[in-house]
Amino acid sequence: MIDKVTRYLQSLGIPFELLRHPAVVTTEESRQIIHVEGCMSCKSLYVKDKKSDNFYLVVLPFDKRANMRGLASYVGCAKFEFATEQKLLEDLGVHRGSVSPFAFLNEHDGGNAPLLIDEAVWNAPKVKFHPCDNTATVVLETSGLKKFLQSINKKVIVVNC
Repeated sequence: MIDKVTRYLQSLGIPFELLRHPAVVTTEESRQIIHVEGCMSCKSLYVKDKKSDNFYLVVLPFDKRANMRGLASYVGCAKFEFATEQKLLEDLGVHRGSVSPFAFLNEHDGGNAPLLIDEAVWNAPKVKFHPCDNTATVVLETSGLKKFLQSINKKVIVVNC
C-alpha cells in the first residue's frame, strides 16, 4: 500500500517525504518516533452514524478528543460510533492504526464516505499520515493533501468541535 500511495502522489506532482519506522499504533507513539518540526500530527477515525449505515472519515489533531455528538451534528446526525475492524477492511482496506485519508484510494466504486477534517489540520502548513501502513509516514504540505482530496473528488467538511 505504501507504493500505491507514493505512486499516486507522484503522479499528481505532490511533493512529500516518506519516513520509515517501527510499527506504531497510536498517534502518541507516532509523535514520539516521528517528530517533524512544523508538522501537524493527526489521527484518523472511521465512524458511522448510529442510526444509519452512513460512514465518515474524521481527521483531528493527534491530541484532540473526538466529540462524537459535535462531529455528527455537521452532517445532521445525532451521534457517531466507531466502525468495526471488519468494516474498516471492507470499505477502506486498512486495519486500525493504519487509517488515513490515503485509504480513500481503496474505496470501492461508489465509495462515498465524506471527510470531516478539523480546521486546525486543514489550516496547518504541513501534515503527516500513514500511507495505510503503520511502518511508514508521509509528510506533505497541507496544500498537497488538498490536491490529493480534490483529485479523488472527495467531499470535505471542515469542522471545529
